[in-house]
Amino acid sequence: MSESNAKEKKDFLLNFCKGVSMTQFKQTFSDIMGKNVQCAFFDAGCEPIQNSKKHSQHVTRFLKHLKPGSLKQLHVFGCSCDKHCLAVPIIQGNNVYGFVIAVHLKRDPEKKELDFMKIFIDVALKDFQKEQELTRLYDTIRPRAIALSTIHTIHRLLSSTLDMDELIERITRLTLQVMRARHCSIMLLDETKNYLIPKAIIDLKNNPGKTEKGYKKKKIDSQTMISVARNGKISLTRNALCVPLVEEDIIGVICAKHKTSGAPFSRFDSEILITLAEQAVIAIKNAQLYEEQKKMSYGSIKSLAALLDAKSPHTYTHSDKFVKIVLAVAEEMRLPREEIRNLRYAALLPDTGKFSIPDEILRKRGGLSKKEFRVIKKQHLESLKILEPLDFLKPVIPIIMHHHERYDGTGYPKGLKGRQIPIGARVMAVADAFEAMVSARPYKDAKASMQQALKEIENNKGRQFDPEVVEAFVSASKNPGFRGILEKS
Repeated sequence: MSESNAKEKKDFLLNFCKGVSMTQFKQTFSDIMGKNVQCAFFDAGCEPIQNSKKHSQHVTRFLKHLKPGSLKQLHVFGCSCDKHCLAVPIIQGNNVYGFVIAVHLKRDPEKKELDFMKIFIDVALKDFQKEQELTRLYDTIRPRAIALSTIHTIHRLLSSTLDMDELIERITRLTLQVMRARHCSIMLLDETKNYLIPKAIIDLKNNPGKTEKGYKKKKIDSQTMISVARNGKISLTRNALCVPLVEEDIIGVICAKHKTSGAPFSRFDSEILITLAEQAVIAIKNAQLYEEQKKMSYGSIKSLAALLDAKSPHTYTHSDKFVKIVLAVAEEMRLPREEIRNLRYAALLPDTGKFSIPDEILRKRGGLSKKEFRVIKKQHLESLKILEPLDFLKPVIPIIMHHHERYDGTGYPKGLKGRQIPIGARVMAVADAFEAMVSARPYKDAKASMQQALKEIENNKGRQFDPEVVEAFVSASKNPGFRGILEKS
């Protein structure tokens, strides 16, 4: 018998002896014999298993003296303590897997009792075999079911976000959940294919539930993860599973480490992670295409912003500075990524109306007449038609349109009040006022200091500005980087 076959038989026997059927056998035989029957277990080589060594020498000697043809029969023989023993073979097909030995019996079992116990063991074995088949079937189907569920979940990810950072973090968390792991990382190859750049790393043991920041790219060398990125082959060890992210070529790797249960990673785990990786690649490539589209869109907006400055350089806003101020407040308020993206675009084009406002109004010193102010309000709405053909700017238009509204409802163009005003417009209103005060303008004699501008904004909290936005603005202004925005611009 081969070593693997012998091990398979021993594992089968061990599992059967530990199962419910053997407990029922002991109970049933005890009821028949009128005492608490003890059992010992021996493998096909007549060696004891499951702590049966105290009965081993006598029983082994008896079993080894049996003729091969009688190994499949029940046998009653004398025990070492002058009582009786019953040897019941455990047979599957034509193979004897081992023996159950009922020891220290006070009397010989009768023939009908022996016949009953033989039938009982046969039925118990058939039930156990069915149970084993169901277990194997479950083990085969489970990873495929999880894989199908994973595909569905990834599809939902695809439709819910195209932001690269958010997408990869979600895939990382999904991997932790599906693989029941404590650590997961996703790394993408750079353009040179010589470095792996970590995009998301979550370690539940050392930093529970948080995504690590401050990644350092890794040069391709002999490390496992990097080796997978180089040759595209899966790496499976007891405590780590790493698979490549492959489109037409390898674009990166996804790695899970240390199961929460302490169990080793299996080939079924690798099958699940491969399926997840296949779907993740689709999501990542879509996000990369979207990022490229965003860069093109951003370039188009920058061109429009340049045209605005060419019309009247620095008359109203300096694009780069204004964008950074707006985004600093948005980040302080922890607005959704989609809202921040729209704010970025809106901050580049806050006053598209300058295209059609006469130069004498734009450059006029002092206050505007009612007629001139009506021109500005009218052109503010008319100018938004420039943006309407650009589909990607549709969510941006309400922000630009309403950033001249006032929190108390006295602004323009619609006289919206409080939370009727889009949150992006409320943020931009504060940033616009601040930037106007600290910058040079043709209609005023001098710039305000940063402290003067902040005081003025706080004085108008609840009237002109949203109090929540003002608090976030003041908080953001305390950040050293905020002052740097003004100094560098």
